[in-house]
Amino acid sequence: MITHVGTVSVFVRNQDRAKTFYTDVLGMKLRMDVPLYPGAATRWISVVPASAETEIILYLPDANWTHYKETIGQAQALTLSVDDIAMTHRALQEKGVHFVQEPKTEAWGTFAAIEDSEGNRLLLVQAAS
Repeated sequence: MITHVGTVSVFVRNQDRAKTFYTDVLGMKLRMDVPLYPGAATRWISVVPASAETEIILYLPDANWTHYKETIGQAQALTLSVDDIAMTHRALQEKGVHFVQEPKTEAWGTFAAIEDSEGNRLLLVQAAS
């Protein structure tokens, strides 16, 4: 049986810059930072929100994944759940995070969209109570 989602990938141009953004700015924990394979210039960098099981891989597309290079700097199919979107909005603005969509309330919850260090757009969502 499938038990949970293990990883999702966010494709990046600069792994060090992305690692700093996801850990220092978004406050995620670094789970792993190792060479992708022996002698590789790229790394397997995974970060995770404090209470999550699913890891986000900050993946630098190589020759085997060139088709993903076009997704860098685009809207990603990744939603980050937050418990207080107003507080999260203020805290991230103070850290200089660019919001491409200010918080907006819908019947299903309140959402905002941010840009990461690579220009990828991510959704922040607080579910309706």
